[in-house]
Amino acid sequence: MTNEAGTHSLSGEGQRRGTYEVIVVGAGHAGCEAALASARMGRKTLLLTMNLDSIALMPCNPSMGGPAKGHLIKEIDALGGEVGRNTDRTFIQIRLLNTGKGPAVQALRAQCDKQAYRLAMKFALEAQPHLDLKQATITHFLYEQGQDGCPAIRGVVTSTGWQYEAKAVVLTTGTFLNGRLVVGEKTQPGGRAGEGPSLGVADSLRAFGLEVRRFKTGTPPRIDARTIDFSKTEPQPGSRVPLYFSWDETARADVQLPGGRPNPVYPVTDEDLHGWRPQLPCYLVRTNERTHEVIRSNLHRSPLFNGLIEGIGPRYCPSIEDKVVRFAEKASHQVFLEPEGWRTGEVYVQGMNTSLPEDVQLAMLRSIPALEHVEIVRFGYAVEYDYVPPYQLMPTLQTRAVAGLFLAGQINGTSGYEEAAAQGIMAGINAALYARGEPGFVLGRHEAYIGVLIDDLVTRPLSEPYRLHTSQAEYRLLLRADSADLRLSDYAYRFGLIDEQRYARVLRKREQVEQTLGRLSKLIFTSSRSVESAAREVGIAPLGQMTSARDLLRRPETHYMQIAELARRVYQNEEGADAEPPLPALSPEVAQEVELQVKYEYYVQKQQQLVRQAQRLEGLLIPEGLDYQSIPHLRTEARQKLARLRPRTVGQASRIEGVTPADIAILMVYVEKLRAAAKAVS
Repeated sequence: MTNEAGTHSLSGEGQRRGTYEVIVVGAGHAGCEAALASARMGRKTLLLTMNLDSIALMPCNPSMGGPAKGHLIKEIDALGGEVGRNTDRTFIQIRLLNTGKGPAVQALRAQCDKQAYRLAMKFALEAQPHLDLKQATITHFLYEQGQDGCPAIRGVVTSTGWQYEAKAVVLTTGTFLNGRLVVGEKTQPGGRAGEGPSLGVADSLRAFGLEVRRFKTGTPPRIDARTIDFSKTEPQPGSRVPLYFSWDETARADVQLPGGRPNPVYPVTDEDLHGWRPQLPCYLVRTNERTHEVIRSNLHRSPLFNGLIEGIGPRYCPSIEDKVVRFAEKASHQVFLEPEGWRTGEVYVQGMNTSLPEDVQLAMLRSIPALEHVEIVRFGYAVEYDYVPPYQLMPTLQTRAVAGLFLAGQINGTSGYEEAAAQGIMAGINAALYARGEPGFVLGRHEAYIGVLIDDLVTRPLSEPYRLHTSQAEYRLLLRADSADLRLSDYAYRFGLIDEQRYARVLRKREQVEQTLGRLSKLIFTSSRSVESAAREVGIAPLGQMTSARDLLRRPETHYMQIAELARRVYQNEEGADAEPPLPALSPEVAQEVELQVKYEYYVQKQQQLVRQAQRLEGLLIPEGLDYQSIPHLRTEARQKLARLRPRTVGQASRIEGVTPADIAILMVYVEKLRAAAKAVS
């Protein structure tokens, strides 16, 4: 049976059938992580995509990481996800950003080989047990009415009429829902360049009672490297020391780049090619007044300004025409020329997202000295698409309207590969749990940036595509990128997402950190002539008084390796050359963790105290189906927003925009009264 919106009831008889536990629709970064997580948890999983050649495609910048985004990749990796490993296999450049700032905001960013990344991820999917891949376009959902009267998902129907059944479906359609591509005055249907849109699914979601809105994103032109004057650019080399996203060392040795030298058109140095890993530089140029004048004189032809585009775009990734208008006082903007791969001559023009007409795109690029003779191989464009405002989701990413239907990625109004992948792995885990009737999995804001991301989505209204920033995490000192394995590997092991060997390494690291911290507290240095001399020799400033090794490590300029060497020299002078050193020799990774825990100990303790205070609110569950209209003295705005967003806990309710502390106090009293009454009855 089919209703008017085209959503199929399970009572309808399909031509053919396939049965799974979890179905994932869409094979972008969210879909890949969701499918892998479900399959690794032992669920029979199907991944459907409109085009098997576009799995894990990077339609915008072929890069991963950056502030907050790099933190997400580390957390996905700690949970057993694939994006970090795949980036390590395929990056052509990697750097550590914000090195002049504190450790909470330092983050890795890697430039990947676009095609190698896609193929390596496809190989990982094909090699995964319990996972099937099929090329198909879905048009409708299978569902049945649950005991509570709400629909429960039971599968999907493809455009060819094939039915696939499953108890859980994860929808990760990216920008494809009713997608429309825009360049100048030209528009055409499409989810991204060269690929058609997904039609019918948005109508099916509306038929379930879900609200659907419209967003916009964009991408810059790609240019021919042979037409760039690299002598007028500023090379931006990769890191000269080894850096990786994943703690899984097997990925580091499994490099999936083409062999030999890179495309000879790029000027590279011996250091680029013969360091710890061959890398390609990126190249910095800048816009100028002539560039801005070309843009300003053609604003009437811009779809952003002439009304052709109605969707709202991301504030933190604006088009170049938007930047020129919003920041009219700026004489120039940075533009990075980023190779799209090891052997290709196609270059991504980072910083020049645009939907201006093609002739204007060429003119503005040629106004930049290094690009005076440039040729465009792919023009920039904007894409408008449907998304589902995520206030309609539970923190597990399951929709409130339909049991068993999970949403992840840009369909939830987010921007960025990393945000999509983070939602994907959480949706995949929760779909796998739901398929077996197990409780859902939710990360707190104090546990992970993933927790911050999802909590923001389900509690705060979106006025533009969501992008995660470190400033959004109130406990960011607890969420350092390099501590993700210690924070999240217990969950990954419990769900079967990492193996015994990898988990054992995390346990060893945790044990080493704890034991070393204990030794640092017990080890005391006196300020004698011999100790001061040894300290000077290892680069430590005068002690001045008796002090513990732990207090000495708190000094900003002092490092663990220096203190370990000082301890060795002092102790061996007293006990003999054969004496065991009082502090262990640690790997750089473990030594850094010890060092950071000591240096930021007092700040971390303050944040942990705040977490404990907040957890009282997080632990106070709000009864499902609570009638907010019946709560006396609650303001009308609070009633409306609480009823709309249906927070899971009082803590979550406290973060809803427009709900005041006074409202929360009233809600707490009411919930406590309900709990007391229920306890008295039982």
